[in-house]
Amino acid sequence: MTQDAATLTTVRFTVNGLPVQVAAPGGRRLLDVLRSDLGLLVAKEGCGEGECGACSVLLDGALVNSCLVPVCQVEGRAVNTVEGLAGDGRLDPLQDAFLETGAVQCGFCTPGMLLAGRAFLNSGTPPTDRTIREAIAGNVCRCTGYTRIVEAIAKAAERAGDVHVPARSVAAAAVPGPSGVVPHDAPPAVTPRTLAEALGLLADRPCRPIAGGTDVMVGLADGAGDRRTLLDLQALDELRGIRLGDGPQGGPVLALGALTTYAEVRRSPIVAEHLPVLAEVAASVGAVQIQARGTLGGNVVNASPAGDTLPVLLATDAWLVLSSVRGERRIPAARFFTGYRATARAEDELLVRIEIPLPPGRRVRFRKVGTRRAQAIAKVVVAVSWTDGDGAWHDVRVALGSVAPVPLRAAETEAILEGSVPTPALADRAAAAVAAEIQPIDDVRSTAAYRRLVAGRALRRIILDAAGEG
Repeated sequence: MTQDAATLTTVRFTVNGLPVQVAAPGGRRLLDVLRSDLGLLVAKEGCGEGECGACSVLLDGALVNSCLVPVCQVEGRAVNTVEGLAGDGRLDPLQDAFLETGAVQCGFCTPGMLLAGRAFLNSGTPPTDRTIREAIAGNVCRCTGYTRIVEAIAKAAERAGDVHVPARSVAAAAVPGPSGVVPHDAPPAVTPRTLAEALGLLADRPCRPIAGGTDVMVGLADGAGDRRTLLDLQALDELRGIRLGDGPQGGPVLALGALTTYAEVRRSPIVAEHLPVLAEVAASVGAVQIQARGTLGGNVVNASPAGDTLPVLLATDAWLVLSSVRGERRIPAARFFTGYRATARAEDELLVRIEIPLPPGRRVRFRKVGTRRAQAIAKVVVAVSWTDGDGAWHDVRVALGSVAPVPLRAAETEAILEGSVPTPALADRAAAAVAAEIQPIDDVRSTAAYRRLVAGRALRRIILDAAGEG
């Protein structure tokens, strides 16, 4: 399929230290540009959903899935692929370690594994079995197994003096010029530089906002996403940042820009001090690649009932701030989700920030149940908040995800817990109540019966832990 030149964007960036220029629809995947236009074939097409890591590259040093990055978002940035890892007549120390430990078999996953390992080594994180395994959790290997790969990364870490950032122009990293090939019908994109410009574009014509792209790009690749022009939000600094502020009704709030990534939430000292459960949630979302790209605002607006952060936002009485050319409005999270993947956001509005009240003495707990620790779509998510008073719970909120078409509050269960002292008997009663109150479905990830059972057990465990009965 050919596309009109008016829908193409000229994008200039560097690959392995060399300048390149491509003309493509802004919504075209970086993976396709690397492979088809630039002839760099080592990044592989695996799952196409950001789960296998075979397409991993470094974007300004951060590990990302190139299948989920629209090319409009790499303008002026630095991309590093495995082709540029070796240079100056020598292998990267990590490549040497992979060979020495026998960490390579079929090789399909190896490029992504190498870049995941290199990103980890460059980060300066102390190398332990746990930290290395977390660093490669977004990269699937079904031949070698992970033990030898972990050994290789640990061995490379021992050679600290040889660690380097692969960002040099070398013969092995040479890239050809653009081929002019424009496959499939990726949508065009526009990249506003200010929030006012973005809101003006939304007011003038239908556009589809895109931030980290971890859900939008999957839908486009599957042919399920709509083909409207993408409104690239990445340049909008007004939508970034984590800070403390004053709420409109008094009291402090934790304000998070809609473009705040999960990685930023995890690293934030403000979050760690005032709402550490949010960092815990962020750590459960995908793996390193997804956390580097996925945004809190995207999780909210995507409105999946399995959205990991949404029960915590409900349990903490969060406010969602929307903006348009008509002005700003604030909606409580409890009224934002109107149906399956449907929200109260108007077509001409953008979510600009999330405000979470910080009342004194509030405690918040969270549990997620999935198929595995990393890259798991939740079968059940439970978040509970309360304040202590004379040993009893007050202002109780119980919120759940993946148990209904929308994330929801369990009002009947909250009423049982309100004013009660947490005990094993109360935990049993609340568990039975929440299992009866929710209405999950059978689907490809779980059954309704399992979700009821797990929701009750997760709530019971939160109550017992809080009561010191763990």
